[in-house]
Amino acid sequence: MNKIVILALATTAALAFSSASARDHWGNKLEFSTVDANGDGQITKAELQAYSAAEFSKVDTDGNGSLSIEELTAKANESRLKRIKKRAKWMFQQLDVDGNGTVELAEMRAKRGGERMFEHLDENEDGMISHEEFDVRKGKRGDKRKRNNDNS
Repeated sequence: MNKIVILALATTAALAFSSASARDHWGNKLEFSTVDANGDGQITKAELQAYSAAEFSKVDTDGNGSLSIEELTAKANESRLKRIKKRAKWMFQQLDVDGNGTVELAEMRAKRGGERMFEHLDENEDGMISHEEFDVRKGKRGDKRKRNNDNS
């Protein structure tokens, strides 16, 4: 019962504190109509608790009334995979310029611009990336652009 209350509170927080679109604690968009079971345009505590209990049951795959680390991990991986597939589909649509259903190296270079990455890493702009430049730039996206804007 405590787990259902916690899930209900998490869902309530997602509804209360999200502006444009609420998300559940897995990062999935939460549709108002899904929680508003009777369709009256308002969500009652009972509807929220029923929704939370149903979501909990989906994750509780062995039906024992509690969530194991394996069940939580499986749900998190499922949610992550959905987001990755959605992003990959969007990226594919952007990269497949000729619309043949595959992305060739030339299309990727044309769209993603290996030049941009090279310029980002080539700190001293000598046309080569040294091991030092590579190590220094790891994880520091945007620093060079910021410095260039400051010098302009």
